[in-house]
Amino acid sequence: MYARAHAPTTRVRVAPVFTERECAALEDAFRGDDESRVTTRRVACETYDRDRRACTFVFDDVARAEACVEALMRQTRGETLVGSTSVRASDARWTCGYSVKREDDGEDARRTVAVRAHSALGIVGLTLIEDFVSEDEELRLAATARTSTRETRLARRRVSHFGYEFSYATRDANVPCESIPTFVRETVLGRLGMDAYRATLGVTSALRCDQITVNEYPRGVGLAPHVDTHSAFGETILSLSLLGGTVMEFRREGYEHRALYLPPRSLLIMYDEARYAWQHYIPHRKNDDVEGVLTPRGEMRMSYTFRERRTGACACVWPEACDSRSGKASLVSKRAAGATQRFAHLVGE
Repeated sequence: MYARAHAPTTRVRVAPVFTERECAALEDAFRGDDESRVTTRRVACETYDRDRRACTFVFDDVARAEACVEALMRQTRGETLVGSTSVRASDARWTCGYSVKREDDGEDARRTVAVRAHSALGIVGLTLIEDFVSEDEELRLAATARTSTRETRLARRRVSHFGYEFSYATRDANVPCESIPTFVRETVLGRLGMDAYRATLGVTSALRCDQITVNEYPRGVGLAPHVDTHSAFGETILSLSLLGGTVMEFRREGYEHRALYLPPRSLLIMYDEARYAWQHYIPHRKNDDVEGVLTPRGEMRMSYTFRERRTGACACVWPEACDSRSGKASLVSKRAAGATQRFAHLVGE
């Protein structure tokens, strides 16, 4: 019914919402004490991950919608829901965006136009290397991933790990598991260390990667917006795409969106600003708009994500996205930092 808009509209989408009571509390918060001051009503509520829902509200004009979004972005869930009986109120932040009616704006409203050249995005530290592996290596890498003994199901995708098992509860990787296969290490990290790539930003630290997460995405399944935990992982993240292509989108501060097409067998390097300051995600959809061409996704895409586990506090220059400092992300990291990080005193009580 609704699709993401790339400019403010009268429709605002808010997540995560867990209960009907929270939906009602949000509606009350938007209205304020004087109901005549802001006219708003809830028009949609959809489940996107187990018990998580996103609610769409419509306002009487764009200015009022913008004012409410700005106010909500400054609050935690606990601050917004204070006084309600919700058991899920917390210090986590809201995710807000603007929506349009799909039937009003047509097919293109569901897609962001992506580019093929990483340089066109203007994000420092973002590099895409096409045809990084051959077709034969692609098939062997896919087969190798399915031999992992640490396989789990997460939402609608299958996940496996090598080196250390990634924890989706604490957003780090401290539990050793099956070693990284020699073929994987030599094909990806060994090749990346060759002279042809040595000068690429982020390669030096990428060669120290000791943790791999493999995701299998059926057609239409995506990945939620996130920045890999600063306090848990090093300065370079690698993403190798296999079997199918997709569009990855990048956003900062929840407003500025850019999109890059990742073809099969390509390697994406996220370093510096691209790794630390920009959220990256894959929209849930079956078709992408790549430079104006409708590009269907394959029936299955696999990605290898390579990370280096961090052994000390993050010292980056983006505190707002860093859970080692006093930025917004530190509020989220309090949930388990004391039990999972060696420097718990830096990320909250």
